[in-house]
Amino acid sequence: MHCFRLSITAGEAHRKFPPGTEVDAICLVDSADADVAMQKAANRLTGLGWRAVANVKSTLQLPPDTDISGYSDELKQAYADAKRFGVSLIVYPPGQQ
Repeated sequence: MHCFRLSITAGEAHRKFPPGTEVDAICLVDSADADVAMQKAANRLTGLGWRAVANVKSTLQLPPDTDISGYSDELKQAYADAKRFGVSLIVYPPGQQ
């Protein structure tokens, strides 16, 4: 599982944010390969209406036996979603990092 801390930009078709809005996000991808994980993240972000990954702020590869008991409820859900769907995303609205 890879965890990317990103800065992303809303595209023309984004349903929540006006085009050009830049926000911070965390993307979890269930892949051991960093390049494959980043490509899966980019594909999913594009599918959700994000225009670009403006900046990868940090990357972390979680071990297969990661103990998520200390994670917040939001991170626990994102981890479970990434396990189930391959990719999950947590978006922090502008001004909330």
